[in-house]
Amino acid sequence: MTSGSFGGGSTKKKIAETKNTCTACGNIWFYGKQEVTEAKTAALGNLSKSMMCCGGCLPALLIKDKTVPDLNKCPKCGSRAITREEVVHEV
Repeated sequence: MTSGSFGGGSTKKKIAETKNTCTACGNIWFYGKQEVTEAKTAALGNLSKSMMCCGGCLPALLIKDKTVPDLNKCPKCGSRAITREEVVHEV
């Protein structure tokens, strides 16, 4: 029996996140691929709503706009002076 392994080889899963640091206030926050996908989906939904309105679809005016999170802005102070770093975790 080898020490430290149970049932053969161990496979570690890697999770990548983006670490953001605001240079104005020092706030640190993280986001991953899911947040980027959600932001893009919300932006595309708003774009398609706008295109329907341009095409003369009046009921499209009643559809509420989705809120698109700005990943390039500090959520605490609103500054765009941020630095980014990709962080990979092994789970």
